[in-house]
Order: sequence, then C-alpha cells, then structure tokens
Amino acid sequence: MTKYNQVGKGAAFIREKTSEKQPDFGGSVTVMDKEFLVSLWKSRTKKGDPYLSIQFSERIEDEADTSGDWGSGKDLDKV
Repeated sequence: MTKYNQVGKGAAFIREKTSEKQPDFGGSVTVMDKEFLVSLWKSRTKKGDPYLSIQFSERIEDEADTSGDWGSGKDLDKV
C-alpha cells in the first residue's frame, strides 16, 4: 500500500459567478508554508461524467512596485 506524507491543507468555497469562465469554487491552500490560491470548475468528460478541473495560482510580487510614500513630501526639500 502506498503511503503519503501530508504537506499542506486548505479549503475551497462556492463562488458567485458573473460569467461562465469564473470558477465555481475558490479558496486557498498552504503547501509547505507557501500559500496558493485554488480555483475549481465543475465540468464533464466527453462521455458526460462529472469532474472538477483544478488550478493553483502562486502570488508573484511585482518587482517594479513604486507604491512608496509619495504623498508625504518629506524628501522634497532634498531634491
């Protein structure tokens, strides 16, 4: 018998859809201390059997983030 080591867990919830392309379920999963978004769509095989299609998404931090404290004006006199 094959054994498995549990490395993560999460949850998915029913989502309100406003278009057919949006997932039916969504949530988050943590695997080895890293968080992923999970999206699931109800679908059917060519034979008509139901299944869930699953997608995991990893957050990517934007390296060009320029959202610094531009409104403070603290450093304007140094320019």
